[in-house]
Amino acid sequence: MIEFNFKYVLESAIEENGFEESEIKSFERELVAARRSLNELRRSGEVGFYDEISNIGMVSDIKTSAEKLFSKDIKTLYVLGMGGSSLGAIFLKEALGGMRSGAEKNRGINVIFSENIDPLYIKKNIECIDIKKTVFCFVTKSADTIEVVAQFFIIKELLEKAVKNYRDNLIFITDRQSGFLRRYADENGIAVLDIAKNVGGRYSITTAGTLFPAYIMGFDIEKFLRGAISYRDGMLNKGVFENNPVYTMAAVIYLFYAKKNRNIFVPFVYSDYLREFSRWFRQLFAESLGKDLVSPTPVPAVGATDQHSQLQLYMQGPQDKLIGFFCLKDTGSDFTVNSSGFKEFDYLNGKRLSDILINELKGVELALAINKRPSFRITLDKIDEFSMGELSFMCMEAVAVLGKLLKINPFDQPGVEKGKKFAYLLMGRKDDSLSKESEELKRLNEIPDMHY
Repeated sequence: MIEFNFKYVLESAIEENGFEESEIKSFERELVAARRSLNELRRSGEVGFYDEISNIGMVSDIKTSAEKLFSKDIKTLYVLGMGGSSLGAIFLKEALGGMRSGAEKNRGINVIFSENIDPLYIKKNIECIDIKKTVFCFVTKSADTIEVVAQFFIIKELLEKAVKNYRDNLIFITDRQSGFLRRYADENGIAVLDIAKNVGGRYSITTAGTLFPAYIMGFDIEKFLRGAISYRDGMLNKGVFENNPVYTMAAVIYLFYAKKNRNIFVPFVYSDYLREFSRWFRQLFAESLGKDLVSPTPVPAVGATDQHSQLQLYMQGPQDKLIGFFCLKDTGSDFTVNSSGFKEFDYLNGKRLSDILINELKGVELALAINKRPSFRITLDKIDEFSMGELSFMCMEAVAVLGKLLKINPFDQPGVEKGKKFAYLLMGRKDDSLSKESEELKRLNEIPDMHY
């Protein structure tokens, strides 16, 4: 269960910087219209993250591929992907891996990730593994992502020198029909798993791109999907303000952005095991909403750590931020402080460490409110596969709804594509579709560099 507390966005708490509850509730018509629009995209098949979570065949394919690839003496899964092709699995690795005992963690497979093309980082990773005992998993929705394809050529060459049949050490997770890696897999008998065409990379946490490495790490992927399905069905079967955090959160973020000039949104997580969740959420938020000169900017923070690095700015800096706290009811483990005999710390004696952490959060909430700065709080029961499925789906739907409120398409990424096109030109790619970018590059290259 996910609880949503928005007390500290109300006018009664932060005076003129907040909203009356009635102002938030009056947004119901816009939220219903947003939900209706998204439901139409779901029914038409244009947006697939709602239904891919019910894809039983996907789970079966993941397990079959995993058992085949890891039936031999494999020690490492090396996942290579960019953005949404890696952030979801990294989020689950940190969140769920940290909550397991050593015996439960995985099947003895070390899972590592390359989410960049830093050559030194990749070199160090390769030096630390036995290539012969490694499965390399290339994840790319388009099957043409330049960074992933470049790494494939490097790994392919290394494998050809090290093993008899390099294909046995590869799996691609990509589009069902098109793209270079898809064609290469089909032509060369390489293991491949599908990502549905109507599920964008940043919404792909409930697809094989994330769930294959999650399964190898020993996580219960069916329980994760049950959490997502449960949240989807519960959310869609309720009114938009009927104990329904998705729509209230979207409305609050939108209203503070559009009417209070709060153009920075801070997802502030009070658990180290949600640190990578905040990175995943940042990408989902920024890439879905950052277009057409609208959208708040997401800036992740981790408590209590960032109380000592960012909080001063949030407390007394520009009045341009809305903070969303994420915390746990059950941290999964605890310590009790024994400060007996130390008079100045009597107040700590017998307190659990989790009590101190949550009181740090509450203290920040109160201090922000006194300074007329808005925040809301999302509380999870605990960290397990089911709750992470709930949280993932909640965030994807909230971002999609927010996109509709902002009157933009939350499912495209034209700015990212523009940067890719310039990179293609700089590396010498010849393509008629790059003619506009070629002219723009020519003009900019005529301006001399300014060196000092």
